[in-house]
Amino acid sequence: MPTLEIPFAPWRFMLAVDAVNYALDEQVGYRARRPGDAIINLSSGVNLTEPPWELVDFALGAARDPLFWHDYDGPDGHLVGRAAVAAYEATRAEVAVGVENVLVTAGASAALALLARGLHPGGGIGAHAVLPAPTFPLAGAALADAGFRITEVTSEEPDRWLPTVDELTAAATADTRVVYVNTFNNPTGERYDEAELRKLVGWAREHRVTVLHDTVSSDVAAVGGLPHLLSIAAEEDYARGVVTVGSLSKSRAVPGFRIGWMIADADLIARLAGFNELIAPSSPGLAAPALLMDRMLAVAADSARSAPDDPWDRLEELLRPYHAGLPGLRGFLDRAGARLGTPRTANGLAGWRDSLRKTLAGNVASLAGWGETIVGAPPWCGDFNTFVRLPALDGRDVLATTHRLFREYGVQTLPGPAFGHSTSWWRRRGYFLRLSFALPPARWQEGLARLSAACERLSADG
Repeated sequence: MPTLEIPFAPWRFMLAVDAVNYALDEQVGYRARRPGDAIINLSSGVNLTEPPWELVDFALGAARDPLFWHDYDGPDGHLVGRAAVAAYEATRAEVAVGVENVLVTAGASAALALLARGLHPGGGIGAHAVLPAPTFPLAGAALADAGFRITEVTSEEPDRWLPTVDELTAAATADTRVVYVNTFNNPTGERYDEAELRKLVGWAREHRVTVLHDTVSSDVAAVGGLPHLLSIAAEEDYARGVVTVGSLSKSRAVPGFRIGWMIADADLIARLAGFNELIAPSSPGLAAPALLMDRMLAVAADSARSAPDDPWDRLEELLRPYHAGLPGLRGFLDRAGARLGTPRTANGLAGWRDSLRKTLAGNVASLAGWGETIVGAPPWCGDFNTFVRLPALDGRDVLATTHRLFREYGVQTLPGPAFGHSTSWWRRRGYFLRLSFALPPARWQEGLARLSAACERLSADG
């Protein structure tokens, strides 16, 4: 019988955590034992600030348009959603991105799984991939499942988790095909600056290695002005060698959206669309209008850019050749343009993002108040994740402790072994876990208080 077990230890560890922490019967059991206590998720970037009605109303209303449901729109996603992603990238910088370079998926995770298959040379040829550690476990799992041999690289620098570009590339071999990076690094919240990314792209060009860039929560960043890797790659004459994965699930910290995309060379997109037909011969009706609204207004909200091009003009240019083939397209664009052009709509989306940013800033600042209980967070760069140590739990069985934190304290956490290497590797370094602080301040503080109480109790028990 075929097995679905993926040969990547961090992924298997995360599944073992989830088998208890996210099991419905376990959640029912906790609520039965503690009827007055809510379960608090400290491990996932979930945005509990309500989205503006303008976004929900536009997406729901547009999804009723026959343009989005009367036919299969194809395994690469609806044309409108693909054009919205392409227009956003093209107006951020001088990058030639068209609809043929975009494939819409059910979140970034689906994009990573597809890309891992597409980037492997196949035919029994060996292939190697380099990943920073700690990092997002699904990236390594997807690459390992596709047949890549994985090397996880940790930093020897004393004040950072994220390996330097030199450390990352030193792990490459003659059969290295992929280097994975994400902005921001998940779980540490660190990132590479422009000089580091330019160095990485130059190395990748020389060695014909693909840079797989997961933009994760880049658009949430409170700091603004993040380096644009596609632009850097174009300037370095290696745009074909950079593949980008993005997601509204992460950029807005709302996992339930499950709307993601990839940007890649048109030939690779075409190959992956053929494979995606096995899984998703059409995209969800909500995906295209949600992408349209979000990507158009995100450009306008990016105050770091000076005199930005009009994303709507670029969208119209991309879609003009398809008006004859999609009779309802022209009318929809006219209605959508009038709706999205109102200050109320633009301000609603910008206000939602600003509210999330303020929540993140306040919550991360409050970490300093937990003294020696929760320590070691890297300097905050604007992400909704950080990586901390709980010294009181050093040396404990990590999986059993994670399950106990949930069953006894109602706190969902995800510790170090989910993000790279083995449990024994982490045992030598201490008890680390990811904290995601896109929570209402009161719930965030309650979660930290429960975590602190658990540390005190478990430490006293020995």
